[in-house]
Amino acid sequence: MNPTLEKIARKAGDLLKKARLEGPGWIDQKGLNDFVTETDKACENLIQAELAHDFPGIPLMSEEGAGEATGREGAFFLVDPLDGTNNFVHGIPIYCICIGFVENGRPVRGVVYDPIHEEMYSAEDGKGALLNGSPIHTSEQTSLEGAFLATGFPFKEMGRLDLYTRGFKRVVLGSGGLRRCGSAALDMCWTAAGRFDGFWELGLKPWDMAAGSAILREAGGSVTDPAGGEGFLFGGDIVAAATVALNAELRAALNGENRS
Repeated sequence: MNPTLEKIARKAGDLLKKARLEGPGWIDQKGLNDFVTETDKACENLIQAELAHDFPGIPLMSEEGAGEATGREGAFFLVDPLDGTNNFVHGIPIYCICIGFVENGRPVRGVVYDPIHEEMYSAEDGKGALLNGSPIHTSEQTSLEGAFLATGFPFKEMGRLDLYTRGFKRVVLGSGGLRRCGSAALDMCWTAAGRFDGFWELGLKPWDMAAGSAILREAGGSVTDPAGGEGFLFGGDIVAAATVALNAELRAALNGENRS
């Protein structure tokens, strides 16, 4: 399945490369700090058509509303045709295409394609994670002290900003550095490749996390919700780290727990 998903992602990536040169087309605001462009829709339509042709009968959920999957059971695709739309609109070259495959609520395959840097991340349950066909692994960081982390602001859920900033302050004081890049999927893939040691964000959607979390887990990482459970995919809050030990320390800092 993954070679076919990679092929589809590359086709959508060609649309993003073209739009980078010619412009994103029309831009609409769906909600607070939430944008959709003509390119988002074009990529989604392409991916939906390709998946329907290559995998008939498998439903999908997608950010821009395409697809038939509405529940959490069974097998279905989760698609984000353009993760990092705000970056894309403003010419910041950090965005990607995400295609995840979920079985009974658990992401088991994922493809994330960064067309600007031509990096294809992929993973299949039990078979490891790859970057452009070569195996990747998380770092061996086990402690929050010295950890290089990524995060995303809850810009669509401003009512949770105080909760986020309290945890943010504790992590800043305890870690070795933070970055906010604007694409949750790439943050997870870069953690899978050992560039970051961990990542957390509040208020995400399933299509933001499915592919990236599958890749990160197959690279050896630990992915949970803030309580340490498996509820991140449909709960929206995620804590991801290179190791189980770092995940626990990161969650403790976010939750205001004393682990000394």
